[in-house]
Amino acid sequence: MASLYNISAPVKTQINKFRLETGRSESVKTLVLKIEPKPSYAITIDDDEGYEDIDSLESLGPELPDTTPRYVLLCYPMTTSDGRKQTPLVLLYWKPATVVSQEWKMLYAGALELIRNNCGVSKVIEISTGLEEEDEINELIEQIKS
Repeated sequence: MASLYNISAPVKTQINKFRLETGRSESVKTLVLKIEPKPSYAITIDDDEGYEDIDSLESLGPELPDTTPRYVLLCYPMTTSDGRKQTPLVLLYWKPATVVSQEWKMLYAGALELIRNNCGVSKVIEISTGLEEEDEINELIEQIKS
């Protein structure tokens, strides 16, 4: 069965490189993925300039687009309650409530498992809020920690 989506070898290499480089990171790191429009539906790295400035969860929400979904591979360093340092790698499925296009909603929902498998993450967190309120950020942190 042919897949509607495709991930090129260079994109897979960038994902693996990100996973390896962030294993012992001391700061928040992100890799943002998007789906290209028709006819290719290729999954690519979103090279928007603002993503380089994301160094905290507070700065993530304002940088992501308001009208289209995205996948965010997130490295979030933290210290556990018993004092151990961990750097979990989670996939954030950014699907803002302001997305109007049903086509985009379906495309991103359909590619979620493919992205999850290629990124090698066990946890996927769906986000539909703007991550602008402190309560929203704290809830996201709790989901990452659990």
